[in-house]
Amino acid sequence: MGRRFGGIPVSPGTAVGRAFLVAREWSPVVPSPVPPERLDEEIGRFHEARERARGELRDLKSRMLRVLGEAYAGILEAQLLILDDPALVSQTVERIRMGRVAAGWALRETVQAFMRRFESLDDGYLRERGGDLADVHRRLQRLLRGGQGGRAPLPEGPLIVVAHALGPSDTMILAREGVAGIATDVGGRTSHIAILAQALSLPAVVGLHDLSSEVRTGDTIAVDGDSGEVDLLPDREDLARAVARRDAWTARESAMAEGRDLPPVTRDGIEVKLRANIELPQEVSAALRFGARGIGLYRSEFLFLSRAPDFPSEEEHYRTYRELAEKVAPHPAVIRTLDLGGEKYFHEVLDRDESNPVLGLRAVRFCLTRPDIFRPQLRALLRAAAHAEVRAMLPLVTTSEEIRLVRAILAEEARALRERPVPFREDLPLGVMIEVPAAATTADLLAREAAFLSIGTNDLIQYALAVDRSNESVSYLYQPLHPAVLRMLRFIVRAGAEGGVPVSLCGEIAADLSLTGLLVGLGIREFSVTPRAVAAVRETVRRLDGASSESLAARVLEASTAEEVERVIRGGAPRE
Repeated sequence: MGRRFGGIPVSPGTAVGRAFLVAREWSPVVPSPVPPERLDEEIGRFHEARERARGELRDLKSRMLRVLGEAYAGILEAQLLILDDPALVSQTVERIRMGRVAAGWALRETVQAFMRRFESLDDGYLRERGGDLADVHRRLQRLLRGGQGGRAPLPEGPLIVVAHALGPSDTMILAREGVAGIATDVGGRTSHIAILAQALSLPAVVGLHDLSSEVRTGDTIAVDGDSGEVDLLPDREDLARAVARRDAWTARESAMAEGRDLPPVTRDGIEVKLRANIELPQEVSAALRFGARGIGLYRSEFLFLSRAPDFPSEEEHYRTYRELAEKVAPHPAVIRTLDLGGEKYFHEVLDRDESNPVLGLRAVRFCLTRPDIFRPQLRALLRAAAHAEVRAMLPLVTTSEEIRLVRAILAEEARALRERPVPFREDLPLGVMIEVPAAATTADLLAREAAFLSIGTNDLIQYALAVDRSNESVSYLYQPLHPAVLRMLRFIVRAGAEGGVPVSLCGEIAADLSLTGLLVGLGIREFSVTPRAVAAVRETVRRLDGASSESLAARVLEASTAEEVERVIRGGAPRE
């Protein structure tokens, strides 16, 4: 009899195969006493384990660099820093000496104290950094027991990698042939494993609680990265349905890739530009495979997070942006400047908490207060733009003054680059994200300062409706079709047209195929969506009639509630 588990879908698609259980490599640690005359020797054993762990991580980082690229390899920097963390080292040594216990027990007690602090944090990103500490802990305990590095070879695929948690040092498993999907007990949408699964196009579900304790290597298992369901030992009918979903997904992706050169033009000749949203440069290949014409949103945050608590250098920024843009040339690559602050960076960078990070110091506000972080990124953008069509985009802009301040900094950095001298582009296109009502209602003013506007509907909807969609108590009020949201979209599009600057849409609703006709009718002519969504949006656009879409938008704008809007769309979607 099979068993079904529910978790968090983080990478779409269906995978069916045999489970490969990644054991925690854990055995009980007991408080073995150490005689006083052997305490120095035991402390030396702990430091030796740290040195061996450092060597393993550096070797793994080198292999990850070859296989997955620099952005992924940078993830391991956090673990190398943990190995040398003064508090971790000194507290472990003190426990060995004062408690006269073996290094394994002293390390366990120290790590558990740190882990309790991680688990008590409200910040999901920082909680997930506890996985790095746990990964280092497992490695050190293995070395203290005399264990060697490496893992047994994977059996033949297709394999579903199952684990309680997958740390960065487990990443190499996922990059090997035969791996078809991932299922873990813990993790979230922003965890390293979620980002890696998307970049590697592996269906993945996390947050499955106790799945790993129920699985044995070799068990048949099906992972649905769309619904978040995992079937362990499915019966014949459930297995057949999972295989059918997998085959349909594979066929659909192949068909979508085959049509990548078809132009996204409506039946009456309205052309729409389709670009891709990506987290990592490695996702460019998928974007091109499905027909994206450039990158509409590269979230530069991962470049920062993979180096945290350090910052990427100007050269790291430059290489990343240049390589990304050259891959999609002659189409543009839009780089969003750092959109972290508040909940994610204040703990580590500013050594302070932010009482209300959503309304606090974040994004462009944060960058303007930290030129040591912002200026290297701007210099790199100026330099990369000399080699390919790189564009810069500022997040969370609320006033024209912010654009002017950034332009002033760009001018200063341009003078500095001219003196070095290095090639750079003088007229780097600088656009803004429209994510708050203040920006939406002054889009006509922002259009006078910006080279382009990009509507980020995820934040715009939340700010406009005062709704946190992750809050179950009010999530039902998160309504993308609220008349206020639609009227703001129409105003932004008109402001862009009157100001002569292009307007794109890069929020989640851009990939909602039921809304494509409405968005085209509202005047949106550029969409930026996840790589896999590019082909589906293109197919939908090609079935549309532009005049009918405009008529639909006119009727929708007369509706007074989101429910009325939905009824209008259901009754008059302009499709064949």
